[in-house]
Amino acid sequence: MESTLILAAPPEYLQTAQRQSQNLAHMAYRIGPDFRLFRANLPLSLRGGFMVLDDGDGTLNGTGTPDVLANQVIRECIHRGFDGVILAFRRTSPALHATAAILSGKLRRHGGQLYLPESYAADSDWANVLIPTAISGGSLTARLQEVCGYYGKERICLDIERVAMDFCLPSEQGTGRRLSSQELYALVREKDPQSYFSQDLCAYYFTYQDGISSHFVLYDDAGSIRKKIFLARKMGIHHTMVLYPEVEDILSNIIST
Repeated sequence: MESTLILAAPPEYLQTAQRQSQNLAHMAYRIGPDFRLFRANLPLSLRGGFMVLDDGDGTLNGTGTPDVLANQVIRECIHRGFDGVILAFRRTSPALHATAAILSGKLRRHGGQLYLPESYAADSDWANVLIPTAISGGSLTARLQEVCGYYGKERICLDIERVAMDFCLPSEQGTGRRLSSQELYALVREKDPQSYFSQDLCAYYFTYQDGISSHFVLYDDAGSIRKKIFLARKMGIHHTMVLYPEVEDILSNIIST
């Protein structure tokens, strides 16, 4: 089976992202305050790729309804020649679940694809399910085996999240401070730490002292992201999505293999 790597990019990254791949997902759409489709500026000539639909505030109000919204999405997909829709829903609500279910039926009839978060998997019996790769505990292999058992490997899409987290130990909540690429590079230059690879988390890590506390830093580079993609392919998972702004500086090393 041919593998698919989708680059999700906001409009301001469109030109640079297009130099890397034509398989783009356009982060230019959201549900507006009247529960209708809102589109940011895109070139009139743009065709192909995927629509990424953000949930906005997720509130059903105004004159819009899930069915009206779904019809607007379908019309835009036909007009732009989109291959399908990626739902970037961060919250849940009855209206959003209804939208996902209605879109599932309409896209299937029109031959389009649908990608949705795992929290919406029950709204479609055929759509691709987005599974984030960023974990701070357990095993990525076990996690992928689990979701393959739930949904079938052919429906899983690896949602690559470039990890860069600084955990102050002990980290009782299992959450840390998110680092930008620049902050991570600066920390590495300052501390010059020895990095190790975690087979379970499929990411690199190092520790350091700040004079008061001990820190554990978990991070991805091009190598660890390639390992995640290879792991998924070995398990029969052939759909992958990455957020272009997160990997702009390392993307050529990710897609060169």
